[in-house]
Amino acid sequence: MVSAEFERAYTAFESTISSTSLKEVAQHWREICDKGQLPTWNDIRPAAIKSQLPIVWCYDYDAVADDFIGRLAGEKITRLSNKPFKGASLSEIRPSDKYPRSFIRAKRVVCEPALYRGQGLVYKTTESVGLGERIVLPLGHEGTCPAGIFGATDFQNMSDWKDISLNVHGEDEHWFSLAGLTPAK
Repeated sequence: MVSAEFERAYTAFESTISSTSLKEVAQHWREICDKGQLPTWNDIRPAAIKSQLPIVWCYDYDAVADDFIGRLAGEKITRLSNKPFKGASLSEIRPSDKYPRSFIRAKRVVCEPALYRGQGLVYKTTESVGLGERIVLPLGHEGTCPAGIFGATDFQNMSDWKDISLNVHGEDEHWFSLAGLTPAK
């Protein structure tokens, strides 16, 4: 049984999500939380989020290197970069000017732990700019499976975006702390 505080934090988080696809990813994560504990990589059921797999991504946290290692990325995510994702460190995947913010966000999600929702400019390459929404959820450690982050990013190229009221210069961040609400497995 999860605590009332955990439910309040999760409900507040989910209520901020606009994208139907991201809501479904978040709901799957919530469904696999066991007794209020963080789910692990092994708990994720890809069939439950089959339609969202192209926008899903996951990193393992390497505490020794103090970096995140790419585990999985959907095809819509991998098309954004000419660099490999699986097995590459976050510091190799992210552009050097974007890495510090990405690292701080990922580390807070996994170490606090916390739920994250961002909206606005979610990617920028030399060829295009993407606007949309991103969620990042913590994964717990279990057996040989390290702790990590599980996320999804729903976006459109800026030239296709209808709602230009979004922050086109950065990402508006919303945090929901689970500190003390999720015991380790």
